[in-house]
Amino acid sequence: MDSGLRQRLAAYLEFQRELGVERLRITPAALAPFAPPPVRDAPAPAFAAAAPPRPQTPGPSAMPPFHPAPASDPVSPSPRAPAPSPSGSFASAAAAPVAPPADPVAELVRIRADLGDCTRCKLHRLGRRQIVFGAGNPGAELVFVGEGPGADEDVQGLPFVGRAGQLLTDMIQKGMGLDRAAVYICNVVKCRPPQNRTPESDECAACSPFLRRQLLAIRPKLIIALGACAAQNLLAYKGSLASVRGRLHPLALDGWNTQLLITYHPAYLLRDPSQKREAWKDLQIAMRFLGLPRA
Repeated sequence: MDSGLRQRLAAYLEFQRELGVERLRITPAALAPFAPPPVRDAPAPAFAAAAPPRPQTPGPSAMPPFHPAPASDPVSPSPRAPAPSPSGSFASAAAAPVAPPADPVAELVRIRADLGDCTRCKLHRLGRRQIVFGAGNPGAELVFVGEGPGADEDVQGLPFVGRAGQLLTDMIQKGMGLDRAAVYICNVVKCRPPQNRTPESDECAACSPFLRRQLLAIRPKLIIALGACAAQNLLAYKGSLASVRGRLHPLALDGWNTQLLITYHPAYLLRDPSQKREAWKDLQIAMRFLGLPRA
Protein backbone atom coordinates (compact mmCIF):
# COMPACT_ATOMS: atom_id res chain seq x y z
CA MET A 1 0.00 0.00 0.00
CA ASP A 2 1.51 3.36 -1.01
CA SER A 3 1.87 6.16 1.56
CA GLY A 4 -0.85 8.35 0.01
CA LEU A 5 -3.45 5.59 0.15
CA ARG A 6 -2.37 4.72 3.69
CA GLN A 7 -2.91 8.36 4.76
CA ARG A 8 -6.36 8.50 3.17
CA LEU A 9 -7.37 5.23 4.82
CA ALA A 10 -6.13 6.48 8.22
CA ALA A 11 -8.12 9.69 7.84
CA TYR A 12 -11.24 7.75 6.86
CA LEU A 13 -10.92 5.42 9.86
CA GLU A 14 -10.40 8.38 12.17
CA PHE A 15 -13.56 9.99 10.80
CA GLN A 16 -15.53 6.78 11.42
CA ARG A 17 -14.21 6.61 15.03
CA GLU A 18 -15.46 10.17 15.57
CA LEU A 19 -18.89 8.94 14.44
CA GLY A 20 -18.75 6.21 17.09
CA VAL A 21 -18.23 3.32 14.67
CA GLU A 22 -16.25 0.58 16.44
CA ARG A 23 -16.25 -2.03 13.66
CA LEU A 24 -15.89 -1.28 9.99
CA ARG A 25 -15.95 -3.65 7.05
CA ILE A 26 -13.52 -2.50 4.36
CA THR A 27 -14.21 -3.74 0.84
CA PRO A 28 -11.60 -3.70 -1.95
CA ALA A 29 -13.55 -0.93 -3.69
CA ALA A 30 -13.25 1.25 -0.59
CA LEU A 31 -9.45 0.99 -0.75
CA ALA A 32 -9.24 2.03 -4.39
CA PRO A 33 -7.40 5.29 -5.06
CA PHE A 34 -9.83 8.20 -5.13
CA ALA A 35 -10.02 10.56 -8.07
CA PRO A 36 -12.08 13.74 -7.46
CA PRO A 37 -14.68 14.84 -10.01
CA PRO A 38 -13.27 16.69 -13.03
CA VAL A 39 -12.63 20.36 -12.39
CA ARG A 40 -13.86 22.69 -15.06
CA ASP A 41 -11.82 25.71 -13.97
CA ALA A 42 -8.97 26.60 -11.66
CA PRO A 43 -9.82 27.61 -8.07
CA ALA A 44 -11.21 31.13 -7.84
CA PRO A 45 -9.00 33.95 -6.57
CA ALA A 46 -9.89 35.82 -3.39
CA PHE A 47 -12.59 38.34 -4.24
CA ALA A 48 -12.18 41.88 -2.95
CA ALA A 49 -14.83 44.59 -2.86
CA ALA A 50 -14.58 46.63 -6.03
CA ALA A 51 -17.80 48.57 -6.57
CA PRO A 52 -20.17 50.81 -4.54
CA PRO A 53 -23.34 49.21 -3.17
CA ARG A 54 -26.56 49.24 -5.09
CA PRO A 55 -29.40 51.24 -3.54
CA GLN A 56 -32.13 48.61 -3.70
CA THR A 57 -33.21 46.80 -0.54
CA PRO A 58 -35.37 43.69 -1.05
CA GLY A 59 -38.00 43.30 1.63
CA PRO A 60 -38.78 40.28 3.83
CA SER A 61 -41.03 37.56 2.53
CA ALA A 62 -42.97 34.55 3.76
CA MET A 63 -42.32 30.93 2.94
CA PRO A 64 -45.02 28.76 1.30
CA PRO A 65 -45.79 25.44 3.05
CA PHE A 66 -43.68 22.41 2.26
CA HIS A 67 -45.32 19.17 1.10
CA PRO A 68 -43.04 16.25 2.04
CA ALA A 69 -42.30 13.72 -0.70
CA PRO A 70 -42.36 9.96 -0.07
CA ALA A 71 -38.91 8.71 0.94
CA SER A 72 -38.78 5.53 -1.13
CA ASP A 73 -35.32 5.89 -2.66
CA PRO A 74 -33.16 8.54 -0.91
CA VAL A 75 -30.73 8.77 -3.81
CA SER A 76 -33.45 9.50 -6.36
CA PRO A 77 -34.83 13.04 -6.53
CA SER A 78 -38.03 13.45 -4.54
CA PRO A 79 -40.91 13.38 -7.04
CA ARG A 80 -42.84 16.13 -5.31
CA ALA A 81 -40.79 19.19 -4.44
CA PRO A 82 -42.19 22.66 -3.70
CA ALA A 83 -42.14 25.02 -6.65
CA PRO A 84 -40.49 28.43 -6.20
CA SER A 85 -43.00 31.12 -5.27
CA PRO A 86 -42.74 34.78 -6.33
CA SER A 87 -43.01 35.67 -2.64
CA GLY A 88 -40.28 33.29 -1.52
CA SER A 89 -36.94 34.74 -0.40
CA PHE A 90 -35.10 32.63 -2.98
CA ALA A 91 -37.63 32.96 -5.80
CA SER A 92 -36.29 33.42 -9.29
CA ALA A 93 -36.87 36.82 -10.84
CA ALA A 94 -36.11 35.73 -14.41
CA ALA A 95 -38.90 34.86 -16.83
CA ALA A 96 -36.69 32.90 -19.22
CA PRO A 97 -33.77 30.48 -18.70
CA VAL A 98 -30.46 32.20 -18.08
CA ALA A 99 -27.57 30.97 -20.21
CA PRO A 100 -24.56 29.62 -18.28
CA PRO A 101 -21.67 32.07 -18.02
CA ALA A 102 -18.78 31.58 -20.42
CA ASP A 103 -16.32 32.15 -17.57
CA PRO A 104 -17.53 31.27 -14.03
CA VAL A 105 -14.47 32.92 -12.45
CA ALA A 106 -15.16 36.22 -14.18
CA GLU A 107 -18.84 35.95 -13.31
CA LEU A 108 -18.08 35.45 -9.62
CA VAL A 109 -15.76 38.46 -9.70
CA ARG A 110 -18.59 40.46 -11.27
CA ILE A 111 -21.07 39.34 -8.61
CA ARG A 112 -18.64 40.29 -5.84
CA ALA A 113 -18.13 43.70 -7.45
CA ASP A 114 -21.89 44.21 -7.63
CA LEU A 115 -22.18 43.30 -3.96
CA GLY A 116 -19.63 46.00 -3.14
CA ASP A 117 -19.35 47.27 0.45
CA CYS A 118 -22.93 46.17 1.00
CA THR A 119 -25.37 48.28 3.06
CA ARG A 120 -28.56 46.60 1.81
CA CYS A 121 -29.59 45.33 5.26
CA LYS A 122 -28.90 46.26 8.87
CA LEU A 123 -26.04 43.76 9.33
CA HIS A 124 -23.54 46.26 7.93
CA ARG A 125 -24.06 48.51 10.96
CA LEU A 126 -24.25 45.74 13.60
CA GLY A 127 -20.55 45.04 13.98
CA ARG A 128 -19.62 43.48 10.65
CA ARG A 129 -15.88 43.62 9.96
CA GLN A 130 -15.91 42.38 6.40
CA ILE A 131 -18.07 40.64 3.84
CA VAL A 132 -17.59 36.86 3.51
CA PHE A 133 -18.45 36.19 -0.11
CA GLY A 134 -17.47 32.54 -0.67
CA ALA A 135 -14.46 30.39 -1.49
CA GLY A 136 -13.50 27.34 -3.47
CA ASN A 137 -13.62 25.98 -6.99
CA PRO A 138 -15.88 27.95 -9.38
CA GLY A 139 -16.21 24.82 -11.52
CA ALA A 140 -17.26 22.61 -8.58
CA GLU A 141 -19.87 19.87 -8.92
CA LEU A 142 -20.66 20.27 -5.22
CA VAL A 143 -21.54 23.48 -3.34
CA PHE A 144 -22.14 23.77 0.42
CA VAL A 145 -24.38 26.60 1.64
CA GLY A 146 -24.41 27.61 5.31
CA GLU A 147 -26.39 30.31 7.08
CA GLY A 148 -23.87 33.09 7.78
CA PRO A 149 -20.32 33.91 8.88
CA GLY A 150 -19.18 33.52 12.49
CA ALA A 151 -16.52 35.40 14.43
CA ASP A 152 -13.53 33.66 12.80
CA GLU A 153 -15.02 34.07 9.34
CA ASP A 154 -15.69 37.75 10.01
CA VAL A 155 -12.01 38.23 10.84
CA GLN A 156 -10.55 36.22 7.96
CA GLY A 157 -13.15 37.00 5.30
CA LEU A 158 -13.49 33.30 4.40
CA PRO A 159 -16.41 30.90 5.03
CA PHE A 160 -16.23 28.04 7.56
CA VAL A 161 -12.77 28.58 9.05
CA GLY A 162 -13.63 28.24 12.76
CA ARG A 163 -14.45 25.09 14.74
CA ALA A 164 -17.52 24.36 12.62
CA GLY A 165 -15.39 24.93 9.55
CA GLN A 166 -12.84 22.38 10.71
CA LEU A 167 -15.60 19.83 11.18
CA LEU A 168 -16.94 20.63 7.69
CA THR A 169 -13.43 20.13 6.32
CA ASP A 170 -13.29 16.71 8.02
CA MET A 171 -16.69 15.82 6.56
CA ILE A 172 -15.48 16.76 3.08
CA GLN A 173 -11.98 15.30 3.22
CA LYS A 174 -12.08 12.44 5.73
CA GLY A 175 -15.68 11.45 5.09
CA MET A 176 -16.27 12.08 1.39
CA GLY A 177 -12.66 11.73 0.22
CA LEU A 178 -12.73 15.10 -1.56
CA ASP A 179 -10.28 17.93 -1.23
CA ARG A 180 -11.91 21.03 0.26
CA ALA A 181 -10.50 23.11 -2.58
CA ALA A 182 -12.47 20.97 -5.06
CA VAL A 183 -15.84 22.20 -3.73
CA TYR A 184 -17.33 25.67 -3.28
CA ILE A 185 -18.55 26.99 0.09
CA CYS A 186 -20.70 30.03 0.78
CA ASN A 187 -23.51 31.27 3.03
CA VAL A 188 -27.02 32.64 2.71
CA VAL A 189 -25.95 35.98 4.24
CA LYS A 190 -22.51 37.43 3.65
CA CYS A 191 -22.15 39.39 6.92
CA ARG A 192 -21.93 38.10 10.47
CA PRO A 193 -25.13 38.47 12.49
CA PRO A 194 -24.53 39.76 16.05
CA GLN A 195 -23.59 37.02 18.53
CA ASN A 196 -23.93 34.53 15.64
CA ARG A 197 -27.71 34.67 15.85
CA THR A 198 -29.83 33.18 13.04
CA PRO A 199 -30.13 35.60 10.10
CA GLU A 200 -33.50 37.35 9.98
CA SER A 201 -35.86 37.22 7.02
CA ASP A 202 -35.04 40.72 5.72
CA GLU A 203 -31.31 39.97 5.92
CA CYS A 204 -31.75 36.73 3.97
CA ALA A 205 -33.92 38.50 1.41
CA ALA A 206 -31.25 41.16 0.85
CA CYS A 207 -28.53 38.56 0.24
CA SER A 208 -30.53 35.89 -1.61
CA PRO A 209 -30.14 37.47 -5.09
CA PHE A 210 -26.37 37.25 -4.75
CA LEU A 211 -26.47 33.64 -3.53
CA ARG A 212 -28.71 32.77 -6.48
CA ARG A 213 -26.25 34.44 -8.87
CA GLN A 214 -23.35 32.53 -7.28
CA LEU A 215 -25.12 29.22 -7.80
CA LEU A 216 -26.05 30.12 -11.38
CA ALA A 217 -22.42 31.03 -12.08
CA ILE A 218 -21.07 27.74 -10.71
CA ARG A 219 -23.99 25.49 -11.74
CA PRO A 220 -23.07 22.56 -9.46
CA LYS A 221 -24.49 19.09 -9.88
CA LEU A 222 -25.46 19.07 -6.20
CA ILE A 223 -26.04 21.69 -3.48
CA ILE A 224 -25.86 20.70 0.19
CA ALA A 225 -27.73 23.02 2.56
CA LEU A 226 -26.20 23.08 6.03
CA GLY A 227 -28.86 23.64 8.67
CA ALA A 228 -32.41 24.97 8.79
CA CYS A 229 -31.68 28.54 7.70
CA ALA A 230 -29.96 27.47 4.47
CA ALA A 231 -32.61 24.82 3.86
CA GLN A 232 -35.50 27.25 4.32
CA ASN A 233 -33.95 29.80 1.98
CA LEU A 234 -33.16 27.27 -0.76
CA LEU A 235 -36.26 25.09 -0.38
CA ALA A 236 -39.33 26.88 0.90
CA TYR A 237 -40.96 24.69 3.54
CA LYS A 238 -42.37 24.67 7.03
CA GLY A 239 -41.65 21.98 9.54
CA SER A 240 -38.63 20.27 11.03
CA LEU A 241 -35.29 19.74 9.36
CA ALA A 242 -35.87 16.01 9.75
CA SER A 243 -38.88 16.24 7.42
CA VAL A 244 -36.68 17.27 4.48
CA ARG A 245 -33.48 15.34 5.26
CA GLY A 246 -32.58 11.96 3.82
CA ARG A 247 -33.39 12.50 0.13
CA LEU A 248 -32.67 14.72 -2.84
CA HIS A 249 -34.93 17.60 -3.81
CA PRO A 250 -35.11 19.09 -7.33
CA LEU A 251 -34.20 22.77 -7.35
CA ALA A 252 -34.96 25.07 -10.29
CA LEU A 253 -33.32 28.50 -10.59
CA ASP A 254 -33.97 30.70 -13.62
CA GLY A 255 -34.58 27.69 -15.86
CA TRP A 256 -31.55 25.77 -14.57
CA ASN A 257 -32.20 22.52 -12.71
CA THR A 258 -30.04 20.92 -10.04
CA GLN A 259 -30.44 18.79 -6.90
CA LEU A 260 -30.54 19.87 -3.27
CA LEU A 261 -29.61 17.78 -0.21
CA ILE A 262 -30.21 19.00 3.34
CA THR A 263 -28.19 18.05 6.40
CA TYR A 264 -27.25 19.38 9.82
CA HIS A 265 -25.03 22.42 10.23
CA PRO A 266 -21.56 21.52 11.57
CA ALA A 267 -22.06 23.92 14.49
CA TYR A 268 -25.11 21.88 15.53
CA LEU A 269 -23.07 18.67 15.26
CA LEU A 270 -20.50 20.19 17.63
CA ARG A 271 -23.29 20.83 20.15
CA ASP A 272 -24.87 17.40 19.62
CA PRO A 273 -22.26 14.89 18.40
CA SER A 274 -24.83 12.09 18.52
CA GLN A 275 -26.27 13.47 15.26
CA LYS A 276 -22.99 12.91 13.37
CA ARG A 277 -24.18 9.49 12.24
CA GLU A 278 -27.29 11.05 10.71
CA ALA A 279 -25.15 13.64 8.94
CA TRP A 280 -22.93 10.82 7.66
CA LYS A 281 -26.00 9.13 6.17
CA ASP A 282 -26.76 12.37 4.31
CA LEU A 283 -23.19 12.58 3.02
CA GLN A 284 -23.46 9.00 1.75
CA ILE A 285 -26.53 9.99 -0.29
CA ALA A 286 -24.47 12.82 -1.79
CA MET A 287 -21.56 10.49 -2.50
CA ARG A 288 -23.73 7.94 -4.28
CA PHE A 289 -25.35 10.68 -6.36
CA LEU A 290 -21.95 12.11 -7.33
CA GLY A 291 -20.50 8.65 -7.98
CA LEU A 292 -17.82 8.86 -5.30
CA PRO A 293 -16.24 5.46 -4.54
CA ARG A 294 -16.70 5.42 -0.75
CA ALA A 295 -20.50 5.45 -1.00
